[in-house]
Amino acid sequence: MQCNALTWVDPHLHIFALNEGQYHWLKSYNPPFWEDKPKIAKRFYERDILSSAGAQLEGFVHIEAGFDNHRPWREIQFLARHCTRPFSAIACIDLLSIDASAHIDKLAQMSPVVGLRHILDDDAVSILRNPKAVWCFSRMASLGLSFEVQADMTDPHTVKALLNILQRYPTLKFTINHCAIVPTSAASFALQLWRNHLRLLAATGQVAFKFSGFEMQNRQWSWQHAKARFETLVDTVGVDRVMFASNYPLCTWRMPLKQLWQGYEMLCAEFTREAQQKLCALNARTWYGL
Repeated sequence: MQCNALTWVDPHLHIFALNEGQYHWLKSYNPPFWEDKPKIAKRFYERDILSSAGAQLEGFVHIEAGFDNHRPWREIQFLARHCTRPFSAIACIDLLSIDASAHIDKLAQMSPVVGLRHILDDDAVSILRNPKAVWCFSRMASLGLSFEVQADMTDPHTVKALLNILQRYPTLKFTINHCAIVPTSAASFALQLWRNHLRLLAATGQVAFKFSGFEMQNRQWSWQHAKARFETLVDTVGVDRVMFASNYPLCTWRMPLKQLWQGYEMLCAEFTREAQQKLCALNARTWYGL
């Protein structure tokens, strides 16, 4: 079945307003020191997204991009002024900051904000076990805010810490970014760990997964590689827990935004029409309240 008439809701993209925000990570003299960073260290507004994606893009979720990490509401205010399409926003939060409580409360009052992100990466375990961070998760749960997880899902200590928080706060939702940093080798023990951990997370009913971000591991990733990982992910957690996403503009290291989404359509071409719609739009719309 062809899915060329499908609409898209992109649950993971970034708008860069370099003339108004700080974006320290995009400066050439700051890490990460990617050779190809200049390609994305530019202004990317909603009009650029719409021009790149075309009419099939109905809405999106903006993921915080370092506009102002000390005053994260400034990024939300910018988005509210400039965005015309339906969108939700994931705001920045420093889970260990002395201002975390006040920031969570302030951001929760801003209508586009549906969740928060603190990039965990290699510090995931220490952050997730920190009493201040645990209290922040309690506050998010009480306010109906979700949390974006960017960390290695092959690490059992990280997954155990996530599961402990989810068990403690059964209304809290976690969204696992970038295909849960899927291992690159199909025959590796790490891939089996990845699958086992994803099953545990999905079984909570509180977790969804975004299929995106392959360029973060390999700038020249192939669709053959992506297809194998997509099928493994869906087989592991089910169609209802998976969302296609772009990671725009970082995805342009590999290909244009529209080409990426057309490739996603091909990945799900043999699925039922209902499943195609869930993967391309409905799951994201439901999960993020669009």
